[in-house]
Amino acid sequence: MAHKSQLHKGHMHPLIWREGPDGLYHGPLFWMEGKTDLEGFHASVGWAYIKEPCTFHPIEGMVTHPYDELLAFISTNVKDMQNLGAEVSITIGEEQEVYTFYHSQIICIPRGVPHGPVKVSKVDKGFIHEVISLDDEYCAEYTPAPELGAPVLGNKYAHCVMPFRWWVDPVTGMRIQDKYSDPAFWENRDTSDPGFGQIARWYKDVNEYREITNRNLDCYGISHPRDRGDKGPGNAENLVWMFGGQLNNFTVNTLFAHCTHPGVFHKAGESHSHPNEEIIVYLSLDPDDPLNLGAAAETALGEEDERYVTEVPTAFVFPK
Repeated sequence: MAHKSQLHKGHMHPLIWREGPDGLYHGPLFWMEGKTDLEGFHASVGWAYIKEPCTFHPIEGMVTHPYDELLAFISTNVKDMQNLGAEVSITIGEEQEVYTFYHSQIICIPRGVPHGPVKVSKVDKGFIHEVISLDDEYCAEYTPAPELGAPVLGNKYAHCVMPFRWWVDPVTGMRIQDKYSDPAFWENRDTSDPGFGQIARWYKDVNEYREITNRNLDCYGISHPRDRGDKGPGNAENLVWMFGGQLNNFTVNTLFAHCTHPGVFHKAGESHSHPNEEIIVYLSLDPDDPLNLGAAAETALGEEDERYVTEVPTAFVFPK
């Protein structure tokens, strides 16, 4: 029988820097599949550092998956998390609608919808591209470029393209009232809602939720929790947390944070669990040195509160 500490350490997985699936990306990136690399976690994930103009996902033609997928484009600028520092476009659908953006963005691709390629035409500052495939094993069908018809102008897939920010109007870029700010959510809690497990467990009522989010969120939908309220000095300089209800009701919640100072990230002494599986990933913010975390990150696991420290990019897997 394995000792408990050995079991807990098994949840700690250094990220694998390697070539991605054929035809998807130029050069290596961090690529982890749930089935083989993340203990069967129900997603496959990747992180690429984009420093120059290029084309990817896929390099040519279009790609289609039998599962929902998120493609995020995230700024490494800790002074302005909105500013991607690049010009990026993506093609979506059989109609080949093209969407272009210049700020941190997340694209929700429903299963069965062809998409790509992503074209980066200008880079002033390197950024992080994240892919979250909602299946434990990567799978795709490719449509070669010669088989594609002529592009069609339109905005059929505009609802799939949104700023990587917390509940903002995609047109104005300003915060709007999210559904968790509505008292009806608390009166009629829907356990099928992808955000239910977090929101309803963490806040006692709608007034507490409004107070805390208003305290940390700026008018553009970016949270700045470091050293605010009960948050520790190691908490995020900038943080975006997007729940499934904002992500076309995909069964996923995702966040990304810029951490710039040492200290406690969660509340001091806090330990918690979730009714769903979760991974926490530590990444470098330096596109020129992605293998160097540039920090020592400590994570506690299990009821024993065992501590594990990593100084390299790492994923921690937490079973439900």
